[in-house]
Amino acid sequence: MPESNINQSEMVSAKSGSALERSLLRSTAAIALIVFGAAMGFVSFELVSNRFGNTDTLGLFLFGLAGCIFVTGVSLFFLRLPHAILVGIIAAPLSVVLLFVLFWVTLFTTVFQNRHHQAFAANGVSQIQPARQMDEVFDECHHYITYGKDFQLFNSVAYFGDRYELTMQVPVSIKSKTSGSVTGEPKFYLNEIESITVFPSGGVSTSYSRDLHFGSAEWQKVFESKGDFSTIGFDIKPTGVANFQKHVDASRP
Repeated sequence: MPESNINQSEMVSAKSGSALERSLLRSTAAIALIVFGAAMGFVSFELVSNRFGNTDTLGLFLFGLAGCIFVTGVSLFFLRLPHAILVGIIAAPLSVVLLFVLFWVTLFTTVFQNRHHQAFAANGVSQIQPARQMDEVFDECHHYITYGKDFQLFNSVAYFGDRYELTMQVPVSIKSKTSGSVTGEPKFYLNEIESITVFPSGGVSTSYSRDLHFGSAEWQKVFESKGDFSTIGFDIKPTGVANFQKHVDASRP
């Protein structure tokens, strides 16, 4: 074979090998950027959700940077590096806008889904046995809904003896303003107030002393004895504390 043909074959082979290496390098870099951008996006979303405190500013910055990195990685599969970087830079502010849109959509969706919950707290007491029983035993009892990670909690708080507050929490499934059901076991928290301070501004500060946590079996003893907590080993002091009604008013949901 002529020497010129051999040299041309070697050059073609070298170019093909070099092109393959560049293609593999670009693909590897693109995948690395995509994975890193996605991971950073997840972390920044957690920061924006305030799971670790008030970290909105840092979270937004990282989310924009994550969008830039992620889009740059995707663009590398289709564009040259300078163009891919340019697309990534453009994607950064768009990522922040997308996050705001997702936030508001999620917020409005949650509000719409939960629109009947507080109404059920007022209308559905008869369907929540421990809440109904607390209404029977105590003169002042407030009911409201709070939220866990994946569930709703029906809360009943009774104030009595000018010193005590009893909180009951039970998971519920709410279907409408007047329809719902218990989905778990109720828990009870009895707190004894030591003192209540009312500030000139109207603010109220409450100090607690003793407390007791118990379940439905103990509550049945208290209910059947018409509010006698000594049946479960907790003696109620006969004297109240000053400003108790101020504490009650400040504690209203």
